[in-house]
Amino acid sequence: MTVKDIDNIILDLDGTVYVDNKIINKSDIEIRRLAKKGKSIYYLTNNTSKNTKHYIRKLNNLNLPVSTNSIISPIHVMIDWIKKNNIKCVYILGVQELIDELKEKTGVANSSKNPELIIVAFDKELTYQKLETACELINNGVPYYLTHIDIFCPTLKGNMPDCGAIGMLIEKTTGKKSINNFGKPSDLMTDYINKIVDKDHNKIVVGDRIHTDIELGKKIGAETVLVCTGEYQNSKNDNLKINNTQIYNTLTDYLLTI
Repeated sequence: MTVKDIDNIILDLDGTVYVDNKIINKSDIEIRRLAKKGKSIYYLTNNTSKNTKHYIRKLNNLNLPVSTNSIISPIHVMIDWIKKNNIKCVYILGVQELIDELKEKTGVANSSKNPELIIVAFDKELTYQKLETACELINNGVPYYLTHIDIFCPTLKGNMPDCGAIGMLIEKTTGKKSINNFGKPSDLMTDYINKIVDKDHNKIVVGDRIHTDIELGKKIGAETVLVCTGEYQNSKNDNLKINNTQIYNTLTDYLLTI
């Protein structure tokens, strides 16, 4: 298979397509070109501090081709999982727009009174009271899940704490590990992607993180490309070898080969 044969292009967002609201190296131009050529473009993010409507607005504002079906995040995996497991009540450490989307799409209640489980997300509205409530529930035996395992989120101001960091705080405090997570590269995310991305056509995953983007790509049988614009920095990882993964300085550098 050559790069010209790729039909499904699955792109990480933060640190790959953009940082904050700044497009990296004119990647938008190449993404639009490939969409016009009939390539299926998917945006795969672990970021749960924003909901699906936010991403549609943001990508539209950045002049990127986008639809509801082209965005994949742990939120969509959670919606699918909550419905499948008939979950009625959870306690969520997350922003209000995440809570609202889960309620709208699944009917699940967000309450600290007898929740079936706790969901720990990338909560930019986090308070000590939320943490205290979650830890009390966990100490009393309520299981918890992370939306994703990323320790930090890249921003123009530098790296900022993400869901994985919040999860580490809770684990250190309670002595209890999360049951699972809904993001890259979990089996829950893998199963979800395999349901919505055409299995009969070639696909590639492009991202800046080895332990999430590249591992996820390998688990779904995709070609993988690592870019040096986010967590992975080529100059800092000269001795690191990633088997069967191409490395490019930027997403644009890779997309120009298709």
